[in-house]
Amino acid sequence: MLSLSQEMDLNHHSTHADFAHHLMSSICGEHWLETSCRNTLNFHYEGIRLPHKRMAMGKIGYGAGVCINTSNLRAYSISLPIQGKQMLNVRGAQYASNCDKGLILSNNEFQDLVIDKDCIKYQVVIPEHSMQQVLGELLHQPFDCPIVFNPEMDLNADNSLLVWWKSIDHFLSLRAQFKGMQGMQFWSEDYECFLIKALLLSQENNYSERLRNLCNQYEPEYLRNILKFMKQHAHENINVDDLHRIAGVSKTKFYEEFQHYYGISPLSFLRKYRLQQIHKILSRSLNKKLSISKLAYDWGFNHLGRFSQQYRDEFGESPSETKNKTC
Repeated sequence: MLSLSQEMDLNHHSTHADFAHHLMSSICGEHWLETSCRNTLNFHYEGIRLPHKRMAMGKIGYGAGVCINTSNLRAYSISLPIQGKQMLNVRGAQYASNCDKGLILSNNEFQDLVIDKDCIKYQVVIPEHSMQQVLGELLHQPFDCPIVFNPEMDLNADNSLLVWWKSIDHFLSLRAQFKGMQGMQFWSEDYECFLIKALLLSQENNYSERLRNLCNQYEPEYLRNILKFMKQHAHENINVDDLHRIAGVSKTKFYEEFQHYYGISPLSFLRKYRLQQIHKILSRSLNKKLSISKLAYDWGFNHLGRFSQQYRDEFGESPSETKNKTC
């Protein structure tokens, strides 16, 4: 029997606050739920968990006034009321939310979310690690500070946010059909990445300026050729001399410009790309006999202990933990 954290189809109803708290903790992360109606809720959640980035999206209502306190969600909880209102208190400020204004609860912040009795809302939950991974792919650079969004999503001020929520609405309206489609673990990756990238580019956050600069910045063609070569030949033994020869510029210029545009050395980029491909294979494969060690060797990792540590550093879990989520 699947645990709540492993369920893909999320359809639940209860009158008990403890059940609602347990379910939403499995979706969003740890939090506190306060209500005077401990056993008389009309709680319902109808949604789906996508397999690649472990995003959850659905429609939720408590049927009673509740207050949710968070401090370490390990995820980003994004919501937009369909009816009713909610109020977020964070950093000494209050943000009112209705059908024209959504909310984002970022991780690692003390926050109080007060939800009205009649509030029914869309909710999207993106694990912290998935958000970090996609931002890293956009920046092509390492980053240290946690991603923190402006909590208020004003749909009237930014049409791109309206389009983002319409995409959620459309997806959920076809949820039953999507569930029956074959190979969701393959096609859902593109949709999940689209949602995260669109959110990072549309909603103001502490990396918005870097992302805007990146949108207006174009690397030299020879660097694009280098990236293409590394991705096409990632299974092969690639060394620095190979890359320098293809670059056709001095070693100093090659290293300096690669570091400038991607914030990482060429071989570190190659290692990160290889790790990402292994992660994709482990995330999608239903083959219980898939050999992690052979996969690592095939992608150029000859030291399994070092590979396992680099994988954990990159994805926050071991290769076997990724594999066990799908098998």
